[in-house]
Amino acid sequence: MPDPKLSVDPDELITAAKDLDLLADRVERSLIGTTDRRTVTPAGRDEVSIAVANSFDAVAGGFDADAASGVLELRKLAATLRAQATGVVDADDAVARGLRI
Repeated sequence: MPDPKLSVDPDELITAAKDLDLLADRVERSLIGTTDRRTVTPAGRDEVSIAVANSFDAVAGGFDADAASGVLELRKLAATLRAQATGVVDADDAVARGLRI
C-alpha cells in the first residue's frame, strides 16, 4: 500500500502559479487587438454571403468571450495555488511552534 504522507513544496506551488499567470498573459496578449482579424466582410450582397459572414462573426464573438473566461480561470487557479502555498507555510509554522512549546 502506498505511503499516505503528503509532501508539498510551497516554492513549487508559487512557481506553478507564476507559470499560470504567464500563460494567461500570453493568451490575453494574443487576443487583445485581434478582434478585427476575426470578423468577415460578406463576399457579396446576397443573403447567403451575409448569413455566412454573420455566422462567422457570431462564432468569433463567442470565442472572445470563451477566451476571456479561460484567462480568468487561469488567474483564479494561480491565486488558489498561491493561497495554498501560504496555507502550507502557515501550517508548517504552527506545527513548528507547537514542537517548541
